[in-house]
Amino acid sequence: MGDVSSELNLSPEFLSAGIGTLSGGQFQKVLIAFALLGRPNVLLFDEPTASLDELTEERIYELVHQLQSQRGITLILVSHDLSVVYRYASRVLCLSKGEVCMGPPKEIMTPEMLEQLYGAPPKYYRHIQEH
Repeated sequence: MGDVSSELNLSPEFLSAGIGTLSGGQFQKVLIAFALLGRPNVLLFDEPTASLDELTEERIYELVHQLQSQRGITLILVSHDLSVVYRYASRVLCLSKGEVCMGPPKEIMTPEMLEQLYGAPPKYYRHIQEH
C-alpha cells in the first residue's frame, strides 16, 4: 500500500484510523487506494461523490483525473452531474427511455440534445475551482 498511499497523500496515521472515524471524503480516498492496489487499467465509479460537500467532491474528481492522467487508467464514470461529465469526460454515453447517444461531450451534451433525451433543459452546476 506504500506507493498508493504516498501517491494519494495518505499518512500512516490516516491508514491506521478506524473506518468510523473517517469523513466521507477520506473514506472515498481509502476506497480509491484499495482499488488501485491491483494496478487496474480500468476503474468504474458509480456516483463516487454522492453525499459529499462541493469542495470535497471537487477534490475527489481532481484526484481521480490526476490518477487517470498519471497512470493512464480508463475511467468509467456514472454521474448525473453534467458539469463534471462535461469537464472530464472524453466520451459520453447518454441513456434515456430507450434512446442512446454517444460521442464527445461537446457534440453530445448540447442543450438541445439533453432536452430531447431527458425532456427538461439541462442544469449545469458551477464547482469551486482551487488554484
